[in-house]
Amino acid sequence: MNKKQLSEHIGNIDEKLVWQAEQIPNYRKEHHHKRIRAFTGIAAAIALMTCSFSAGAFAFAQEVVVEVPAKQEMAVLEDINLTMYLPDSWEGKYSVAKHEQNYIVYNKQAKEKSESEDSFGSGVLFYIVRYKGSMTPEQFEENGLDFTGYRYLFSTKDSTYILHYPGDVQWDPGDPKQEAEYQQMAAEIEDIRFVVENILKD
Repeated sequence: MNKKQLSEHIGNIDEKLVWQAEQIPNYRKEHHHKRIRAFTGIAAAIALMTCSFSAGAFAFAQEVVVEVPAKQEMAVLEDINLTMYLPDSWEGKYSVAKHEQNYIVYNKQAKEKSESEDSFGSGVLFYIVRYKGSMTPEQFEENGLDFTGYRYLFSTKDSTYILHYPGDVQWDPGDPKQEAEYQQMAAEIEDIRFVVENILKD
């Protein structure tokens, strides 16, 4: 190989090296692009998750909305810290009287038309009776105090309160309208909710 041929050969080698160098990937540049693509993907995912969460939160908020009546019929017995939440249909149809340490809930129509002046006269829907001593429902029965239909309400450290139902007719048998109203209210007694110092008693 003469000098000219050697020079041409070296030139060809140089050109080939340059071409090969141009074909070598720019890993730093590609890594940079990959990081940009990854960051863009993450940002898109976060945006999608945020939108999904917001939509889900909105849907959840819509699902748990509970409508609370602006007005509910109730009677408060302050001496024993008891609130009775009554059926709305009872508005204007009942009265509450205290007799010693007990309470009596009346059907107003039957009571007013009754000729009896006895506190335990006609129209009684139920009594709330205070018994001395703290008793559980089981102890109340063991003491033989379940002599009428009743509903255990609550007890304190020194007293027990029981709802008793009357054991005889409390309306005028000759007044069908009065009987119908009384019977309807009597059937709704089980719907009354009792709250003692913010504790709901079914």
